[in-house]
Amino acid sequence: MAAKDSANRSPPAAWGAWVLAALFLVIAALVFAALYYALPASHHYDALLAIGVIALFFSLGSYLAEAASREPTIQRSLAWGFFGMGFAVLLATVALGPSYGTLTTVWTLVGLVIVLAALFVSVGLIMWRVRSVARTAAREAPREAWRREPTPSAFSYATATSPSVPAVTPPPPENPPPRSP
Repeated sequence: MAAKDSANRSPPAAWGAWVLAALFLVIAALVFAALYYALPASHHYDALLAIGVIALFFSLGSYLAEAASREPTIQRSLAWGFFGMGFAVLLATVALGPSYGTLTTVWTLVGLVIVLAALFVSVGLIMWRVRSVARTAAREAPREAWRREPTPSAFSYATATSPSVPAVTPPPPENPPPRSP
């Protein structure tokens, strides 16, 4: 019965990763709320822009934290979540700029072009990275197969390539083949 219970439980490291992710999300939510409520109502537009930019920095931090983990699923999820949140908040805030009375229609369009350009560049870099990881995995497959092969002994390698071993020539056939005309 004890073996069955231990098989259903996840390892302690996984729980630690979930706890750290939850703590990071709570801290991020508190930072966003503090930033939004710290500024007066006339500056909520600026606060939303700052929240979008900070979410993108949190996304970058989560992406870089993947390197410190053996199983980076949680960090990758946080990176994608903050990435989506950051660009969603930025696009919505810039698009709603005229309703805040802070931007004219021309500046709203300029802001949307800038945010969309940043989005396209970052998506392009993400696609480049995904292809790079796939190519590396494809290159590692033959290397891994080679590593699994048994190692030849030094003796068999030395005798097979030794210059003192004469080359073996096949003996001549007893009955030579007939000559063709």
